[in-house]
Order: sequence, then C-alpha cells, then structure tokens
Amino acid sequence: MKSFLTQLKWQFILLQKNHIISISLAVTFIYGLLLFFLKDIGNLDVLLVSIILNDPSVIGFFFLGLAIYTEIKQQVLPAIFTSPLNIHTFLLSKTLAISIVGLVCSLGLVFSVKGFDFDLLSFSIGAMAICVMATFLGLFMLTYANEFLKFAMLSIPVFLAFFNLPLLQYLGIIDMGWAKYLFPIQGSLDLIDNAISGTEIHPYISYTTIIVSLPFLYWLAFNRFVKKIVSP
Repeated sequence: MKSFLTQLKWQFILLQKNHIISISLAVTFIYGLLLFFLKDIGNLDVLLVSIILNDPSVIGFFFLGLAIYTEIKQQVLPAIFTSPLNIHTFLLSKTLAISIVGLVCSLGLVFSVKGFDFDLLSFSIGAMAICVMATFLGLFMLTYANEFLKFAMLSIPVFLAFFNLPLLQYLGIIDMGWAKYLFPIQGSLDLIDNAISGTEIHPYISYTTIIVSLPFLYWLAFNRFVKKIVSP
C-alpha cells in the first residue's frame, strides 16, 4: 500500500508537470462558467448529463494517452520498466490519478448548475467509473500507435462508438432496448442521470454492469500493454 500511495503521489506530480491537470481544470472552468450563466434559462439536466459523460471520458481516454506518450518520449517508461516497480501498481496508480482529476472536474460541472441538489454518492460512482473505463480503453488503444496524433486519429471511431452510442440512446435518438447494457458505460450513465434528474433506474443492473466491466477492461488493457509496450 505504501508503494502504491508513493506512486500515486508521483503520478499527480507528473500529470501537473505535463500540464494535464491544468488543462483539465481550465476546460472544466470554461464549461462550468457557461453552464452557470445558462442555468436560469431552463432545465439543463440533459445538457449537463451529456457534458459530464464526455468530460471525464475525454480526460481518461486521451489524457492517459498523452501522459504515456510523453513519458515514452522523455524516456521515463524504460526506466520504470527496469525498476522493481510492479506494472499493476504503475498502471492502477496512473489510472486512479487521472480518474480523480476527471471526477473533480465532473463535480465542478454539476456544482455549477445544481449546487448540492443532487445525489453526490451515485454521481461520484458513475463519473469515477466512466473515467476509469475510459482510461483502460485508452491504455488498450495506445498500443496500436507509436505517437499521440496517430493514437487520436485511430481512437476517434472507437471512442465515438464506446461513449456516444449510449449518449444517443440517452438522448432518445436511437433505441437499443436492453441491448444498451452491453455497453460498459451504460450503468454509469444511469447512475449520473439518476443522481442529477432523479430518473428511475435499475440500480442492481447499473452496479452489476460497472462491477463486471471494470475488471474485464483492465484485463484487456493490461495484457495488451505488457505485450506491446513493456516487453515488445
């Protein structure tokens, strides 16, 4: 545990050094400011849920890739991989650090509109789970490219399918029925919607979706990362 906490501390330092925390907070501040001035116009719950779905997912997916590619370029990763540091500790601490940043940004957005008039626990679990899943998916996808630009271009269709199809379902543009729960983030989306709007959900299904999806996505990401990045 001590090793993990030490590594977590350094992950936050690296994120700040690479300006990832600053960029995340700046973008969130702009979104939050716009939402704050729009909140008197009408019900912004749908817009808020849509933005919150994308905000932590972008932070987890693309900023994880940016962090890893920066560390590869700076020769940080080769040094880490030859050290006694456990790869699980490295990946999970980086995932947690980025996910905490994503959660803080998501909370900033919801506070700008709802104040304290929402379910903090359900919202936090949903937003955190989305960011963690996005990080795992980003970790998996970055193994298919050797630089960030290629990673971003390759990832766009995967990102849109993984995150935006459930969003289209939520907006009522498409109707996937119960098949929507085949998408890992659907449970998290349900929790966020319930926390903000009080929409009736099936909590057992939502939590089960999260509990099953997280270890599965990590298993895929870890094995691919070790095969292609740690020991290619």
